[in-house]
Amino acid sequence: MKKYRIEIKPTAENDLARRYAQIEEESPQNAVKWYLGIIEAIETLDKLAERCPIAPEDSDIQRGVRYLIVGNYRVLYVIEGINVQVLHVRHGRHDRKL
Repeated sequence: MKKYRIEIKPTAENDLARRYAQIEEESPQNAVKWYLGIIEAIETLDKLAERCPIAPEDSDIQRGVRYLIVGNYRVLYVIEGINVQVLHVRHGRHDRKL
């Protein structure tokens, strides 16, 4: 089984930090739980990263952007060689643009 190295890009880090801060305002415990759940799901991409479908956002750029559903969130990423590059973490109701 192919093993991938996960890299969370600054754009995804910003998405995570912004959403964490929003959740933390209402419930610090929920913010920690949410963050750890997202990170745990992202870490599963180290194996079988190809299992997730191509994202609708990819239709314009054709880079093979895929998405992983985690609760109400979508983790957008690309596979480049042995690297999985996480580009964004978005709530499902947000615009589907990169």
